[in-house]
Amino acid sequence: MDEWIIEPFDRTIHDRADFSCGNAALDNFLPSLVRQYEKRRLGRTYVAVRSGSKLIVGYFTLAAGSIPPEAFSTPVKKFPLHPVPVVLLARLAVDRREQGRGIGSRLLAHVLRLCLELGTSIGIHAVTVDAIDDSAKSFYERFGFLPLLDGLFHLYLPVASIEDGLPPTPKPPS
Repeated sequence: MDEWIIEPFDRTIHDRADFSCGNAALDNFLPSLVRQYEKRRLGRTYVAVRSGSKLIVGYFTLAAGSIPPEAFSTPVKKFPLHPVPVVLLARLAVDRREQGRGIGSRLLAHVLRLCLELGTSIGIHAVTVDAIDDSAKSFYERFGFLPLLDGLFHLYLPVASIEDGLPPTPKPPS
């Protein structure tokens, strides 16, 4: 497998012009919106590139968020009476020419490690994601994400589960 590097997005370095994962909203983000999100501090985007290349083959965006305690599907003792702090995995996409090579799994594992690291400085109860479709939902569920009660595709993974050990990177479904 090629050597992949995951690094913070830099508009002066990374080539995003030909990125296409097959979903218009995710495809449009890199050429049209990522700079605004970065500038306004609405999210931070990280990209996957091959070693020695700056062509983006995958990316994810993280943002801060919160979830009302009643949205969690598993009861948590002693939840506060205010929204619970989470990290929102706002986007995760892999270029269609690179899909099926494990890049999405590696990006998600990187997200989870970043959240563990961030959790040493601020309070984070879980990582959340709004899966874009059934296929994406299944992908996240293979990593242990659980449903939230406020939406069919709204999922979460408690940071405590990540601390217990990152799940092994799953193999793509056959």
